[in-house]
Amino acid sequence: MGQPEPYSYRFTRSALRQLRRCPKAEAINQWIAKAAKEPFRPDNNVKPLTGVSNGYRQRFGDWRVSYLVDQQGRLIEVFEIAPRGGAYK
Repeated sequence: MGQPEPYSYRFTRSALRQLRRCPKAEAINQWIAKAAKEPFRPDNNVKPLTGVSNGYRQRFGDWRVSYLVDQQGRLIEVFEIAPRGGAYK
């Protein structure tokens, strides 16, 4: 039995715009490629989002990446990339 098929991932239009301005863009791109292979691996920087079903956030220093995981569609959708102060508004 081989590895399960990786999840696909996409960024919303606003998340892509935020990614272009983010100083952590390279680390975020590397992380999303790893997360697509194993989205539920233990990570101290991942926390579930309160009030958002299947929503999580990944911490990159002072930046936060908020995303949804669709297990049936095998999709990770990044919907927000923001500095810590602006990520939870």
